[in-house]
Amino acid sequence: MKNIGLFEAKTRLSEICEKVRKEKQPVLITKRGKPLVRIDPIEDANNGVWDLAREFKKAHGPIKENLELPPRSVYKEKTFLD
Repeated sequence: MKNIGLFEAKTRLSEICEKVRKEKQPVLITKRGKPLVRIDPIEDANNGVWDLAREFKKAHGPIKENLELPPRSVYKEKTFLD
């Protein structure tokens, strides 16, 4: 597990989250060298139809059949600050 300082995590959070998702390896965030929180990958994060379509296009090129994908849902997650 990789350790990252809090300041670096704050400035590169988006990049760190993407790396955790892709590599499926957690990252430990530390403050002054002591463990603070851990970012863990979600096991089924890539199971959506849009992700499957994107992976298919990478592997096989554009989809030639006229398929209708469901609309993307957009929602606002509540956070502990709300």
